[in-house]
Amino acid sequence: MHDIVLVGGGHAHLFVLEAFAKRPLDDVRLTLVAREAFAPYSGMLPGRVSGQYPIDAGEIDLQRLAGRAGARFIHAAATAIDCGRREVAVEGHPPIPYSLLSLDIGIVPDVSAIGGAEAHGLLVKPISTFRQRFERLVDGLDDGRIRHLAVVGGGPAGFELAQALRRRANFSAACKGHNVAITLAAGTTLLAGLPERARRLARHSLQDAGIGCIEGARVASIGPGRVVLDDGRQIDADEAIVTTAAAAPALFRDAGLAVDGGGFLAVRPTLESASDDRIFGAGDCVGLLGQERPKAGVFAVREGVVLAENLRRAALGRPLRRYRAQKAHLMLLALSDGDAIAVRGRLALQSSIAFRLKDWIDRGFVDRFSAR
Repeated sequence: MHDIVLVGGGHAHLFVLEAFAKRPLDDVRLTLVAREAFAPYSGMLPGRVSGQYPIDAGEIDLQRLAGRAGARFIHAAATAIDCGRREVAVEGHPPIPYSLLSLDIGIVPDVSAIGGAEAHGLLVKPISTFRQRFERLVDGLDDGRIRHLAVVGGGPAGFELAQALRRRANFSAACKGHNVAITLAAGTTLLAGLPERARRLARHSLQDAGIGCIEGARVASIGPGRVVLDDGRQIDADEAIVTTAAAAPALFRDAGLAVDGGGFLAVRPTLESASDDRIFGAGDCVGLLGQERPKAGVFAVREGVVLAENLRRAALGRPLRRYRAQKAHLMLLALSDGDAIAVRGRLALQSSIAFRLKDWIDRGFVDRFSAR
């Protein structure tokens, strides 16, 4: 009997569970260990914030999905990996043995450079706990207690959340008759890494939406009612939403597994660990050797199909497939006015069709794994 243990409810593991539900494998016992019972789909988060979707939309029931795959579901956090004994330590449970182990546990927020971020900021990651805290923010918008909002982080997540908050705040203002100032603290450059046309469209959209954007300075600290930049300027902020760079979970280093320069699990093109061929990984928590890519859900989706096939092949003792990460991918950034900016490679355009395409893609992904 082969024990395949999946740790984490990330996007790639959804495809693994789907594949094993469609084609069970004899003599394989599948186990899913996940800290959260529902896996939030990150693509829908801006729409949940803006009010486009219900606040609980885009959450995939992992226990139900595991059940369809015939997998045991353990709702708990994995705390350690013993590679020698091939066991996973799980909070509140006996160690779980594995023949093959797959890791898709995402990232942790890196706010080490921002003083007071955890005490006074609203951290977007993990998304599973963001919901409860965001509901309090919505109450503050509706009753007029919140008049100034700041979003920290000039990447795609920060940009989309600033736009989503404008849409939500406009709705509250229309109902309650008060206005909300929103400022995006974008760090050195807004949407760094995107082509200049995309950044130009983004800046114009922020201006049209009445969202302030500060570039050329980093956030140094967050305190009650304010965000302080490293050049001494201050931004009024009754609430500060923080979207920052990703940090690697400590689980990999603690287990003695090979990691890349950022501490993420180093994997070969077969998605095997660079130091242990019984361990696989996918999603934001890994660094793909020779094919380094930004942390984006689109790569986890593509990896999921290869991961599912390679876990099957490894259990059967067959040669593994190689994953080839695409060099360019479509990015869709939703705006507050019902448009979206579509970016692929060096091309960028803004249209309502792009917004509808994003909605169609996001709904389709969630429906795929939520159908009974």
